[in-house]
Amino acid sequence: MRIVHILTRLLRAGSEENTLLTCAGQIADGHEVILVHGHEYLPGFAEQTAPGIRTLEVKALTRELNPVADLTAYGEILRLLRRLRPDIVHTHQSKAGIVGRFAAAGAGVPVVVHGVHILPFLGETGAKRMVYLYSELAAAKVTHAFIHVSDGMRNACLTHGVGRDAPHHIVRSGFSLRRFAEAAPPEDWRRILRLAPGERRPPVIAMLSALEPRKRHLELLDHARALLALCPDTRILLAGEGFLRPAIEARIAALGLSDRILLLGFRDDPERVIAMADVCVHCADREGLPRSVLQYLAAGRPTVLFDLPGIEEIITNGVNGIVVRQGDWTEFVEAVADLLRIADTREAFAERARHTRLDAWDTAVMSRHTLEIYQDLAGQARPVPALA
Repeated sequence: MRIVHILTRLLRAGSEENTLLTCAGQIADGHEVILVHGHEYLPGFAEQTAPGIRTLEVKALTRELNPVADLTAYGEILRLLRRLRPDIVHTHQSKAGIVGRFAAAGAGVPVVVHGVHILPFLGETGAKRMVYLYSELAAAKVTHAFIHVSDGMRNACLTHGVGRDAPHHIVRSGFSLRRFAEAAPPEDWRRILRLAPGERRPPVIAMLSALEPRKRHLELLDHARALLALCPDTRILLAGEGFLRPAIEARIAALGLSDRILLLGFRDDPERVIAMADVCVHCADREGLPRSVLQYLAAGRPTVLFDLPGIEEIITNGVNGIVVRQGDWTEFVEAVADLLRIADTREAFAERARHTRLDAWDTAVMSRHTLEIYQDLAGQARPVPALA
């Protein structure tokens, strides 16, 4: 099959990694895979993760709502798809999901699938929420099937009436379980933690995520003083990159905590960063099913996070992690501090995290299940969705 995946952006983040690992599995199975992405991209990332992939940039495809750019992107993708004549178009992320599906329908692509990593209307209010919701409802009419990363995303779609007439599949966001389960800290961990010779190892908190607003790094920093007052020697490691980095750096400097809160940037060894941590945290206010939390569990690390749709699929509150009500930063700080200060509690959570069943999130399972969905759809006789 010739398969075209369409992404809004191609940076080092969860949905992109999920997509590229899916592409790699499809290439390994002998399929021709083409990845169309917007103007935000990291050169060489796709080729490194999925050797043999072909990438095409659509400069007008952006994250922001922009009617002129969006219409331009639609036209460019429509022409690309008419030329490529794919068997399958699989869209990902919010903007590419909407623009890409309409373009696929216009080009008469036989099978159009949308991957739901997150729903854009969740967590939004007012006019912006309505624009996203009605756009999703419209795009659903030209979609043959949905692939969700979690039950929570599927349930949210159906609750809001998105794609009620199409099949909804759950395919877990795969990664190498063994890579995280068996990882050791990096050899230069003392340098990373900025320890003087002979200085003892301090408690360590790690958070791995893109530096973007919905991950709420700035809000975490607003409460860092309270946390560090309870656990004074603690280091907080923030691994990831994104456009908020200058604002985060400025906030850390303004707080006078540059020796305690350490920005690591992008790391190609996230498993080793997690291996340095005593406790891991996730602060997003909206998410599909966060890959970083799955990776924390695979590594056997106690985790504190805010409640998210579907998080109960992997975290049982008070058993293998602590789930805090959205926005309750006092409870969040107290939960993290308790884990750092009470070794027996921390180790009990770590042991139960280590034994969380994560087989369904293996990369091979993800690739196989996605291809099975494609093949099932390709084998069914159906009219090509028409644009209303």
